[in-house]
Amino acid sequence: MTYPFSALLDGYRRLWPNRSLTTGPLDEQESQTLLYETIRQELRDEWTHPRVRQSSEVKFYYAVKRVAASDLPDGMKVALIQAYLTVMEQLQANHT
Repeated sequence: MTYPFSALLDGYRRLWPNRSLTTGPLDEQESQTLLYETIRQELRDEWTHPRVRQSSEVKFYYAVKRVAASDLPDGMKVALIQAYLTVMEQLQANHT
């Protein structure tokens, strides 16, 4: 089962409730852009002080672990992990 990006964004919000994300209505393209940008910021550890930032690989590991341990439906877990993989691959491609 495939999930629309708006549903994935809602799932992301459930996993990280303290993150302030846009609460207004978004179309699918805006939801995808916001989800990928938020994941990119998370993997780059942009919300942490520069002296204590962790690598993208470490952040990816913790994010996948949190998604897998969540109470989200299995299909949504897979879709969110796929979103993380997509963003991680983009980050890796930009660093080579």
